[in-house]
Amino acid sequence: MKRMMVNCAVCDMRSVSEETLKHYEQITVNAATVIVTPEKKDLINRYNVMMNAADVIEVPAGENVRIVSQNGSYELTAERAPQDGEKVILFVNGMLNVNADAAEAAAKYEQIRVNGSVVMPKSISGRLHNLNVNGSISAYPDGAIRLSRNAEIDKTFPLRAKENALYWAFRRLIFTDLALDTEKLRNRNVRFAAKTALIAESLAEAVVPMLSEDTDILIVPDGTKFFGFDARMNKRFLKKFGTKAYINGDLTVEEDAIDVLPEIEYLYVNGDVKLPETLLDAFEDVDAHYDELVIQKKTGKIIEDNVRATVNKALLEKYADGILVTDCATVHIAKDVPSELILERLTIADCAQVYCSEEQEAAVCAISKDVASIGGDESLKDEITGALHLNPEFKVINAAEYVM
Repeated sequence: MKRMMVNCAVCDMRSVSEETLKHYEQITVNAATVIVTPEKKDLINRYNVMMNAADVIEVPAGENVRIVSQNGSYELTAERAPQDGEKVILFVNGMLNVNADAAEAAAKYEQIRVNGSVVMPKSISGRLHNLNVNGSISAYPDGAIRLSRNAEIDKTFPLRAKENALYWAFRRLIFTDLALDTEKLRNRNVRFAAKTALIAESLAEAVVPMLSEDTDILIVPDGTKFFGFDARMNKRFLKKFGTKAYINGDLTVEEDAIDVLPEIEYLYVNGDVKLPETLLDAFEDVDAHYDELVIQKKTGKIIEDNVRATVNKALLEKYADGILVTDCATVHIAKDVPSELILERLTIADCAQVYCSEEQEAAVCAISKDVASIGGDESLKDEITGALHLNPEFKVINAAEYVM
């Protein structure tokens, strides 16, 4: 049976032919957006076409509508405005930055579709009625100078700071450098705005008056270091992170951190802490802040950071202390694994998809944490397997944008 699967952000089906639809017994389109004409939509409905799309846009036949698709960040400026009389639909799969001078340019698009986030000045926010966002919109003060997502305001910042300037960070401002000359910033009337500000205790009195009133403030002990990524705590942790740390992500504590925990003076985890059950007592003595504490039972084997992981009966029987599968895209549970063995020896955490049989599903749900989907359609697995073996009867297309 000839089949086709299209995986893309934007699938343009305005010119799909009946000959193409007849050629395949089944066509599956997985896309954020599908573009069709009313006539092509009626044609597609007569064939075995499965559309998994967040949005389907109908464009009148005969109209010259140009599609602009960007996979990643896109900056919308006045110079990028469509020409008079030109019809353009803009798709951004990532972050759209709307410049302060781009309000009129943005309004000239037929539609702007964003699968991700949008950043724009407050004066433009709410004015773009052609904007559709599957994600977040962040509006910054007009005239503000934009900084990085997590902006560290260190001792070099006052050397380049402009007088009477307002600086804005997309996520957070970080004031932990004790050598920062706050008096120079105050004399230049420098101000700051962000969702959150991280401030060392001895700098707080001088820095807080410089912040906008809607900025959430977290005061941390002097000497706290900021790290903007997931981290692992092991016997080398102190050398890199020190005794006071702010982790902007999840923290995985390893067994060999037993001698490190007593040395930690302050720990803030802007995420979850994954902790072996053997270290629970030692961790409770740490001055730690976190979203959730995930206790991991003792494991004899860890499988992590794989695109695909497979667990069968022989593997589980080999490790009496159990297996932890974490941070893998897909996990496949062999049909020979009984539910009792899954409950006794398997733990799955932070994986996107777990494929298992219907009989195994309840047990897999019980031992899984932060898994997007459990179970899976057998026909979909057959399609993936066929593609991996280069089945000539099965065509797979992966693209940011695809015209059918």
